[in-house]
Amino acid sequence: MTQDSRLKTPRRFHLVALGCPKARVEAEATLAALLARGLRPTDDPGKADVLVVHTCAFVEDARKESVDVLLELAATRRGRRPRLVAVGCLPQRYGEDLLRMLPEVDAVVGCNDLARVADAALGTERVLLSQRPGAQEMEPLASHASQLRHVRYLKVSEGCSRRCAFCAIPAIRGPARSRPQATLVEEARRMVGDGAVELVLVAQDVSRYGADRLGDRAGPPLLRLLERLGRLPALRRLRLLYLYPDALDAAFLRGLRETPKVVPYFDVPLQHVSDAMLRRMRRGTRRRNIDALLDRIRATFAEPTIRSTFIVGHPGETAADFRVLLRFARTAGLDRIGLFRYSDEEGTAAFGMADKVSRGTGWARFRTLRAAARAAMREKQRLLRGRVVEVLVDGPAPESEWLRVGRTAAQAPEIDGVTYLTGGLPPAGKFVAARITRTSESDLVADLRVGPVG
Repeated sequence: MTQDSRLKTPRRFHLVALGCPKARVEAEATLAALLARGLRPTDDPGKADVLVVHTCAFVEDARKESVDVLLELAATRRGRRPRLVAVGCLPQRYGEDLLRMLPEVDAVVGCNDLARVADAALGTERVLLSQRPGAQEMEPLASHASQLRHVRYLKVSEGCSRRCAFCAIPAIRGPARSRPQATLVEEARRMVGDGAVELVLVAQDVSRYGADRLGDRAGPPLLRLLERLGRLPALRRLRLLYLYPDALDAAFLRGLRETPKVVPYFDVPLQHVSDAMLRRMRRGTRRRNIDALLDRIRATFAEPTIRSTFIVGHPGETAADFRVLLRFARTAGLDRIGLFRYSDEEGTAAFGMADKVSRGTGWARFRTLRAAARAAMREKQRLLRGRVVEVLVDGPAPESEWLRVGRTAAQAPEIDGVTYLTGGLPPAGKFVAARITRTSESDLVADLRVGPVG
């Protein structure tokens, strides 16, 4: 390499990860790849030679956020010309059209070419959009923590084989493909060796890990993987995101209960509870099955945390359907409730359905359900006051370096609320005991002055 070519090599990069935890896994692989090429990260996009955005295209709001971020980064160039690279779902969904829609973008890298993001960032290629996934997604990924070193995400599979009426993920990411157990154990070992004490297993449907392989069914492959991960000595917590309701039979739940280090945290995306809407959404379940599942979880675990998400305004949703959902949110005793307004996604079954719910009605239902969900969560949190809980310290609170923030086993990173710790300044990555003194619909305040963890 000549001296002139070295001088032209980009030296600093700015990386943005949008969307779900799965996108963070991919962004951390990009971070490791760029660091391995000798680049240095910078928080100031105005000083970067390369700008990389891992995008999301799941719903309209996510697409808008991705486009806005790309345009904002392009505006920071101020006469310079750092290379702007869009990665992930947005390029995979719109292909080369994205370059025409956003001429500010220099290169697009789809979901099947993530191993080549560094090539796109450092080279001259503009389009890396393979239609089929390569073998590299089954191999161990080098990754670098982008936020908390003691909490890391492990992507156990790619794609989704379900055909929910509202969801574009199968069209973007392809069918479900479970990653080899040996690959995942190797990645986990590296993360734990780097300081991780909590691993969050993520996929579009974690509960069906291994079920896409000949002769396997949902449940046993995941339990075998968890058992192997649980043997990592320094690891303290294993968390699962997301678990679809039809795979959580009694045997699987007992297996989770008997597997060390798995926290009893159930993120089960129900989406609706009216039988009519469950059919329209092609969810493959019924209300009586949902009620039975919640009873089964509570009978198997002494104090489970149950989180779910719901969609309002899906085509065909009547006022009666919405009342059923509203009543469920108020009375089901869920610990966490996430909400989405229906997004009309081209290429999905729902896109062509009649009986569309008007935008105004959708917003009104969303606001009504949000108020009910917040009230229900506040009441659940209130019952925790006075209890002593184990908290994993994440670090200084954003509000003050003299206040620490962490999470109980019932609080998933980046999704749920946090626990503010008073009465001490323990280091990040440490487990501490604290007594809950105040609560809100999402956050807790807890006092450290109760002695060490038992």
